Amino acid sequence: MSKLECQAEESQSLWQNNPVLVQLLGLSPVLAVSTSLVNGIGLGIATFIVMLLSCISASLLKAQLNSAWRFTWFLLIMASYTTALDILMQWLYFPLYKQLGIYIPLICCNIAILVRMEVRACNSHWKLAATDAAKSGVAYLLAIVLLAGLRELIGQGTLFSDWQLLIPSTLLTDISPSEIQHDQLFGFAKLQPMAFILLGIIVALKNFTDSYFAKETDTQLGNGATVQRARVTGRLKK
Repeated sequence: MSKLECQAEESQSLWQNNPVLVQLLGLSPVLAVSTSLVNGIGLGIATFIVMLLSCISASLLKAQLNSAWRFTWFLLIMASYTTALDILMQWLYFPLYKQLGIYIPLICCNIAILVRMEVRACNSHWKLAATDAAKSGVAYLLAIVLLAGLRELIGQGTLFSDWQLLIPSTLLTDISPSEIQHDQLFGFAKLQPMAFILLGIIVALKNFTDSYFAKETDTQLGNGATVQRARVTGRLKK
């Protein structure tokens, strides 16, 4: 069993088994779209919705799916929900949809969703599958939001600019992106190499903190362990 398979079978958590920071899955949209916090939130929520619905559907239909063709069915399920979400975003969030571009339709190709469907959804009750998918989706959302927030802050010195794109178009008359030209503090932050660098720094810091706290825990357990002396009473027989 490969290291990725072992990680995928572990219980999902927002930090210890994050699909982006630990398993390194679905990195293409994370690196491409994370130029602003609004884009990161939009894509993260969209991925969360598709992951949750796809895993629930795979769990409910596992008895009807042919195991030899299960990946074909998984992709069909993902594509169906992605298409519905694509249409809904064009109707309600068209300005945000234009900024996210091709990465909304490509949610159906996200390997992080496919892994959860294969490892957990098709082997668990739908409630357990929904819980696992929700944890993985939130972890994915937090990872892309963290990277997007850092890139926007470093690149143009703003945070949560163009927030109005997250509001449905039926509620506002003008939700086009702001035409105000933000000062470019560090234009390199919007390029793909900077996304790789920042993601690598985040992963390195995560691994360092995990290792540090693991050593602290081992030290505390070692210091707390006491050796008890066995007391022997009575006479020894020859």
